[in-house]
Amino acid sequence: MEIKISAKNLTIDDDIRGYADKKMTKLTRYLSNITMTHMELSEEKSKSRLSTYVVQVTLNINGFLLRGVQKDDNLKSAIDAVTDVMERLIEKYKKRYAVNKSKVHESIRTTKEAGDIVDEVSGPVIRRKKFALKPMSAEQAIEQMDFLSHDFFLFINDEDDAVNVVYRRKDGNYGLIQPEIG
Repeated sequence: MEIKISAKNLTIDDDIRGYADKKMTKLTRYLSNITMTHMELSEEKSKSRLSTYVVQVTLNINGFLLRGVQKDDNLKSAIDAVTDVMERLIEKYKKRYAVNKSKVHESIRTTKEAGDIVDEVSGPVIRRKKFALKPMSAEQAIEQMDFLSHDFFLFINDEDDAVNVVYRRKDGNYGLIQPEIG
């Protein structure tokens, strides 16, 4: 498993890097086919000059992504909390996909996922992200959206090979946007 640890608005010393690496390596006890782990550590300053640390972890499991985010006043506590979240997400993933029970999980994204291209630009659009899409059903897109903790998910619908968007509605249900060329 490849582990990437990056920081935004703070510097990481060897103690924190080792601690984070140890916690992420521990996740392989729960699931052996994690191909990549990315942990992003950041510091948010508030008006009261107190720092809040934000830890975001993204696991790539043969193209399927799991993401967890936690905040805390202490960086190690935030790492511990996000590790607990990831353990719960892995258990949920294993139950849903019967992992390690002779059923091979088929990736719903191409292997280019680890190579997402993100451009920081100035102006009204401040961030652009390019990623590869793989055809999937609306149900698979909803599952991927839930595991990523997003409110919407762009995908290619395997029924009509068109680009669609699923989104979470305020009432907790889901919507599907199917554009038509007019």
